[in-house]
Amino acid sequence: MLKSVADLANLAKKVNRKKMAVVFAHDDHVIEAVKGASDQGFVEPILIGDEESIKCLIKKYSLKEPYQIINELDPSKASLIAMNLVNNHECDIVMKGLIDTKLILKEVVNSETGIKKSHLLSHVGVVSLPTYDKVLFATDGAMNIAPNFEQKIEILEAAVELAKTLGYNMPKVGLVSAVEKVNPKIESTMDAKKIVEYYQDKKIDFLIDGPFAVDNLVSFESVKHKGIESDVAGDCDILVFPNLDGGNIFYKTCMFLANGKSAGIVLGAKVPIVLTSRADTAEAKLYSIILAVVNSNGLSSTSN
Repeated sequence: MLKSVADLANLAKKVNRKKMAVVFAHDDHVIEAVKGASDQGFVEPILIGDEESIKCLIKKYSLKEPYQIINELDPSKASLIAMNLVNNHECDIVMKGLIDTKLILKEVVNSETGIKKSHLLSHVGVVSLPTYDKVLFATDGAMNIAPNFEQKIEILEAAVELAKTLGYNMPKVGLVSAVEKVNPKIESTMDAKKIVEYYQDKKIDFLIDGPFAVDNLVSFESVKHKGIESDVAGDCDILVFPNLDGGNIFYKTCMFLANGKSAGIVLGAKVPIVLTSRADTAEAKLYSIILAVVNSNGLSSTSN
C-alpha cells in the first residue's frame, strides 16, 4: 500500500525503461518532468513538436540521451504521429504536452487511427496529503462529465485495475455522495445503491460500498460518530465521485489548499496517457509519468 505519491518511484525502479511519445513537447514544465523521469531511467522520450524550441529546452534542462525529436508544428499531425507509434508498438506511453486536450483526445478516439481500447476513457488521480497516512485514488475528475450507472461501473473497474497494478490485492472502493444514506432526491445515492447491489452476487477482487460522504471514507472518527458499519468506511482506497464537478473539485482542493502531491493518468487506451493540466507543476507531471510507467508495465504483463 502506498503511503505517498513519491513511493511510485520505488515501483518504477523494478520496471524496464519505457518509450514515451510527448505530443507538443516544447514546454518548460514538460521537459523538466521528462528529464526527471529520464535521469532515473524510467523513460526514453520521443519529443514531438517544435524542434528548435525543444532543442533549446533540452539544452536548458540538460536532458541526456537517449531521446528522439520529431519536428511537427501541426497539433493534429503531431498527435497522429503519437498514435501511429503506439499502433506500431514503438512506444509504451503517450503524454500530452503544450496542446489542447480536445485535440489530442480527438486522435486518441479516432476509429481508424486512434488507440482507444475500452468502451470508455477515464481519469484516475492518485493523491497524497501531509495530513493522511495513505494515498487516495480519485476518479473521475477530468474526463466524464456526468457518468451514468454503466459508465460508473467502467470507471471504478478501471481504477481497481490500476490499483491492482500498484500492488493492492483487495482495494476498497467508496461511492461518494453528499450523504451516507440513500435519498431518492439525490441521484448519486441512488446510483451508489444500484452499483453496490450490482456487485452483491458477483465474485470480485475488491470491496465496494456506498453511498458515503467523503468524511465517512477517510475518517474513522466520523464513522464511529455516525455508527456506520462497513469494511470500506474510514479506510477507503478508491473514491468514485458522482460527476466531474465533484472529482475535479476534490482533486484540485487537495493540491492547492492542502499541499497535496498528485499523479494522474487516463485509462482505457492501448497505453496509459499522461494528461496533466497546464497549471500542474513539473513535479506533478513527473509523478504522472512515473505512474504511467508502472501502469504500462502492468498492461504489458496482462497482454503477455
